Amino acid sequence: MNTLNMVIGVVTLILTPFMMAIYCYIQNHSDEHDVSFFLSVGLISMVMNLCTQAGGVFALSWLYFAIDILFIALSFAVSVQGSIGFYKSIGPWFKNVFSNFGMIGWQLLSFILFPAGVVLYFALFRSKSEVALACGKMALWGMLFWLLAVWAVLGLVL
Repeated sequence: MNTLNMVIGVVTLILTPFMMAIYCYIQNHSDEHDVSFFLSVGLISMVMNLCTQAGGVFALSWLYFAIDILFIALSFAVSVQGSIGFYKSIGPWFKNVFSNFGMIGWQLLSFILFPAGVVLYFALFRSKSEVALACGKMALWGMLFWLLAVWAVLGLVL
């Protein structure tokens, strides 16, 4: 049972940012909906999930899993058009990001080695501003990803 709880904990580390992305999309593409409650609960859920994994209390992972599933389902109650728009935008986003072969190398390097992405941002800002901005964005995402990954792995291992 402990292994299943660990797996659910890792799954919630993927579901929580996905749920938060849905509500960020709804917030940015709709003027009539305030989703700050859902975003704040998602952020608290992410931090608490990482802390409970670090503490070895994996049974609470079911609570975070239930919150994620409930909030993903409630996104349609908050804004049907915003939720459908989010799911429709996933395909074009992937196509846009991964079809630009001139930038994919810079983006992968900046994501995997985020300090290199920060250096590339400052080094290329004046000469190649489009590449510099892509490197800077991916460096920020890479830093966030590595922070969460290290926190999760150390929580599972220790």
